[in-house]
Amino acid sequence: MATSLVLAIDAGTTGIRTILYDRSGREVASAYREFTQLTPAPGLLEHDPEEIWAVTRGLMAETMARAGAAGGMVAAAGVTGQRATTLVWDRATGRPLHNALVWQDLRTYPRCLELSPLVGFPVSPLASLTKVEWLLQNVPGAREKVLAGDAVVGTLDTWLIWMLTGGAAFVTDTSNASTTSMWDPATGSWSPQLVGMLGLSVDQLATVSPSSGVYGDADPDLFGGAGVPVAACAGDQQAAMFGQLCLEPGDGKATYGTSVMVDVNTGGQWVNGTGGYPLGLWRIGTVDSYLLEGTVITGGAVVGWGSALRLMESPAESQDLAASVPDAGGVAFVPALQGLGSPYMDPSAKGALLGLTRATTRAHVARALLEGVAFRTREVVEALRTDSPAPAFGRLRVDGGMAANDLFLQAQADVLGIPVERPSTNQATSLGIASMAGLAVGFWQDVEEIRATRLPGTVFEPGPGAAGLEERYQAWRHAVDAVRAYAAATR
Repeated sequence: MATSLVLAIDAGTTGIRTILYDRSGREVASAYREFTQLTPAPGLLEHDPEEIWAVTRGLMAETMARAGAAGGMVAAAGVTGQRATTLVWDRATGRPLHNALVWQDLRTYPRCLELSPLVGFPVSPLASLTKVEWLLQNVPGAREKVLAGDAVVGTLDTWLIWMLTGGAAFVTDTSNASTTSMWDPATGSWSPQLVGMLGLSVDQLATVSPSSGVYGDADPDLFGGAGVPVAACAGDQQAAMFGQLCLEPGDGKATYGTSVMVDVNTGGQWVNGTGGYPLGLWRIGTVDSYLLEGTVITGGAVVGWGSALRLMESPAESQDLAASVPDAGGVAFVPALQGLGSPYMDPSAKGALLGLTRATTRAHVARALLEGVAFRTREVVEALRTDSPAPAFGRLRVDGGMAANDLFLQAQADVLGIPVERPSTNQATSLGIASMAGLAVGFWQDVEEIRATRLPGTVFEPGPGAAGLEERYQAWRHAVDAVRAYAAATR
């Protein structure tokens, strides 16, 4: 039976999506399901890995059934998703010894403050380093089992590939490894010094493998007896970069999810920027590429927040409501509901609506919410552009939930002064990891063959409203200064 499909597994922070693509890069069938978010205390977030695996298996079967596909038709599968989420599991059974600590979990923040001056760089609570330490110290028997070789520790991508291959592959890639704070870009491998701080050795961690490459065959039971190669691994933002074909230094994209993740390709240069943070982009063959990433911490979530406060009836109404007025009526919104990310990195900042009068309407507020995210995205783009070693962001490629909002993307193009391009599919992450997997097994011969399959997207050019939006942006920056000053005064 000829192979004609590639499977993408996208294990996000709140849900999992599986998509089958054909040789033309078109979606043949897909399925999506959310899973449980466990919050044992404020600031803590865990996932049940066994639930994630059960959902993943179910979605794979559902997607295959919807496509009417047999396992022998699948040329390869690729895994992408949330980065730095960490767990420890039994080597023999694959069963977790504890819930996974999600990348957003902040329980180790005090430990990060202690470690940062010792290691010489800011240790983020969003990275895996202190999550591994917490698991080894707090899960009964975890350290002893890992040291004895009876258990292993790793990120979610590693565990999913372990489960897919029946324990035959213990791998990660540079994009995921670089989010752990245990990876050394100078060597392209784990840092013995940082890993040693945990009482472990580098050979007890997953093999850092190419992002596009065959790691082993999936358990035949998952595909009706067929041996499907598991052939790609990348973090979600890096997979989206590949899906958007941001392949050259200076190419950049923004993914509008709960947060806005802005990334720029820095090629072979690891850049310690002031406006963003460096990460591995991917390893193709033996060549490592890198990126700079900046974050608008509260991005698409502001629309859900506005809906919860009844400022709009639903997130879907935001575009029509905002379009019913010519501007925000002097209202400015600073989307700092969880602090300010790049380039400020100010967790104490709080969100604010300023400029309210009795003439202010829900429509003005809805427009201010969208403009606030567009303005914050401009700040991040400009910071990354300054740090990029190559001329960056000649255009901004976009994907994610808010990228479906034409009014918002036009505002984004206007305030950036560059074209904003939305691809024909909004699932750039899944398409990216499918492309990597297909390349690894020769399903597509090269990137140019993949490029030829892409349908034209929608391009938003800066328009007549750009001048007025520039004035509002400059005024809005004073609002950012005000919320930061207020946070400093109320600490």
